[in-house]
Order: sequence, then C-alpha cells, then structure tokens
Amino acid sequence: MTRHLPETERRAQILRAARAIFIERGYLEARVEDIAKRAGLSKGAVYFYFTSKREVFDALVDEELAVTASFLAEAERDERPATIKMIDLGRKYLDYFAGLKTPPRFFLLMSELAIRDEELRRRVTAVHDQFVAATARVVAQGIAEGAFRDLDPRAVALFLKAFIDGLAGQSAVGMRPDVERLGSDGIRMLLTGLLATESR
Repeated sequence: MTRHLPETERRAQILRAARAIFIERGYLEARVEDIAKRAGLSKGAVYFYFTSKREVFDALVDEELAVTASFLAEAERDERPATIKMIDLGRKYLDYFAGLKTPPRFFLLMSELAIRDEELRRRVTAVHDQFVAATARVVAQGIAEGAFRDLDPRAVALFLKAFIDGLAGQSAVGMRPDVERLGSDGIRMLLTGLLATESR
C-alpha cells in the first residue's frame, strides 16, 4: 500500500521519477505508466496530480526555468553596485551547476524538444529574453556608475547568456565547472576584458 504523503511531496515524487524517465527515454517514448512505475505508484495516482504526460513535462520545465527566474529576481531587488551584482550572479550560476547531485540533462532534453515544439520554444525564448533584459539593466547601471566600459548593454547580456547556456550544456554531459578558476580569473577576465590596458 502506498504511504500517504502531502500533495507537494507526492508531486515532487512524481516529478523526480518523470525527470529520470524523460532523460532515459526521451519525451516521445516515455509513457505515464513508466513514470508511475518509477515513482512506485499506480498510473491513476499520477493522473490524480497531472492530467497528461505533457502537464508532467511542463511542470519539469517550470522547475528548470525557475532557477534563472529566482536568480534574476534577486538581482532586480539587489541595491548594491552593479559590479557586485554581476559577480554575485556569476557565482550563483557557477555554484548551482557545480553543486547539482546529477548532471542537468533535462536542460538538453528541453532544448532539443523546443526545436520542434513551438509552445515550448516560446517559453524558453521568453526566459532567455528575461535574462538578457535583466542583465542588460545591470550592465547599464554599471556604465552609469562609471564602473563598466561604455558598451552596448544588450550585447554584453547576450554574451553572458551564451556563457551560462554553455555551462548548462557542459554540465549536462558531466563536465562540471571549475569553480575555483572560473570564479576568480574567469570573472576577472569578464569584468576587465582580455586585452592588457595598454593594448586596448
């Protein structure tokens, strides 16, 4: 007999199982029966909390995108100088990818499915745009404070988003970030540029 759990714990149990099944089999090959079996539940129990396989998948997408949303929300509330905010944001991502117990392979699965799924592509693009807009505001703040060079804030933000996506992709295949190196000289290079001052 399945032990009774609060709704939030039961949903989390189902989502953990679903994440593993989706990663192992891909979205199209995964079945609700597989998710239920992995979770140690009946198929009906899964349908009690989720109306379809797609709803389960969308809930996992929400979890995946919530990390970026939470980091950006913190940055938006942060009233410190832009330099500190930028370093803090970089370290949050480094620590996040380095600290995951398992590689974030769902990120790759989600991105792969977004190639063919217009609704998912819109969601992923919306979070991308949110990151770029929020980061561009931090860069603009740093320029106004005189701490950053007078560069196009959106161009810098797009570059940073590409870097974060690269970290996610590397982590997904098991290459965890070298936090010590990226957190020191990596961030220093990002903030000061690669060229020596006299060479600029």
